[in-house]
Amino acid sequence: MVAHDASVTLMMHPMKAVLVICVLSFCVNCSMERVPASVQKTASLPKYDFSSCKFHTFSITNTSLLPNIRLIDCEVEHELVPETVEFEFTHKSGELFGKQTRKRIEDVNLETNEFGVLYYLNYAPEYGVQDSLGRWCCWNIDTKAPTHDQLMPDELQMVHIDSDGGMVYRASWNIDIEPRGLAMILCGLGGMQHSSRTLGSELLQDNWAVVYLYTVLNVPKYRMKVKLMGENPVDAAIEIFDKKYCQVIAASKAIRTRMEHQLPSLQNAPLALIGISAGALNTPALYHELQDEVDVVILVAGGANMFDIVQDGAFTNWKFTDYEGDTFSPKELQRMNNTFLNTPSRDAYFLAPGLPHDKTLIIHAKWDAVVPAENGDILWERAGKPERWVYPSGHLGLFMTFDWHSPDIVQWLDDHTN
Repeated sequence: MVAHDASVTLMMHPMKAVLVICVLSFCVNCSMERVPASVQKTASLPKYDFSSCKFHTFSITNTSLLPNIRLIDCEVEHELVPETVEFEFTHKSGELFGKQTRKRIEDVNLETNEFGVLYYLNYAPEYGVQDSLGRWCCWNIDTKAPTHDQLMPDELQMVHIDSDGGMVYRASWNIDIEPRGLAMILCGLGGMQHSSRTLGSELLQDNWAVVYLYTVLNVPKYRMKVKLMGENPVDAAIEIFDKKYCQVIAASKAIRTRMEHQLPSLQNAPLALIGISAGALNTPALYHELQDEVDVVILVAGGANMFDIVQDGAFTNWKFTDYEGDTFSPKELQRMNNTFLNTPSRDAYFLAPGLPHDKTLIIHAKWDAVVPAENGDILWERAGKPERWVYPSGHLGLFMTFDWHSPDIVQWLDDHTN
């Protein structure tokens, strides 16, 4: 999303590009509105009894796949966004390299635990920084999970996994120095874009260990028809959203566990949850699961009421249909939306009141049409009006200028975790 905006700027005449950047910088610095947190929250979180996220659990193992691993191929068959992730390796002079990155790799492991299955690799450190890459996989409780042997490489030293869900993560930390804490960045559609990289780099320079969690790998098709099966279409919509919330929760727990094994001092260090765009839509559900284990929450371009957002968002514009494929009328959709807002779920609409009021920062673009600005206002209000920064831009404009915002975000994070 952001890369497209950036490419448009780079196609300009160099002097024009400089002028545009200067004008944007002036507008952002002069017009950004910082709204302090309200004196106290205006709402409290009722006790919700959600159904548990039902994935297969595994015994605790950590198995090296060195020295002969050649490929890890993970596929997810999903009606909305099927995806394939491949880690390919090359061998040279007794050492292992990433086929695409050409970076030397020191570890490739399979880790299993109660949260699912994790394949991860650690690159050789460069310039005092350790980078890692991994793929988390899950299997729904009503499907058959693979055995440990089936998760291991075959006779060709290749892993082929079909799972019900999955997430990719990247992680970076400074070596030979104890990290300030762990910052988990839940990325938007399309994975680690410019905004996530920029903020992560700023956090790394500030000595945070950083995890980037790809909440969606493949971008859902624009104006995609989404069939709501069963007698109650609202329940069907909630189930679609809940599957993603549950995957984000389980993947985050698995990856956090991996990071704490890698860096034991993180067990007693601050934990920050940072949601960006689509990632911000999932973050309140993750916070609700972790509660007191989280020190601060930052939501960038998020919102509440997913039923509304996926239909009105400029990059989604989903069309809900009944089980026969017929679209609903505007009156039917309005009734369904009312029902959605009266049916407790893991949507931010219900869970925002539980966010830590004085340790939550909400950042919005004033004219956001991707996660509509009015849904961002609802998020802020439902959260009890914590501190909010409003930038005079649209969704892409906010992220295109993230180089300017990141230092302020990191400073806010430091101020609220010291």
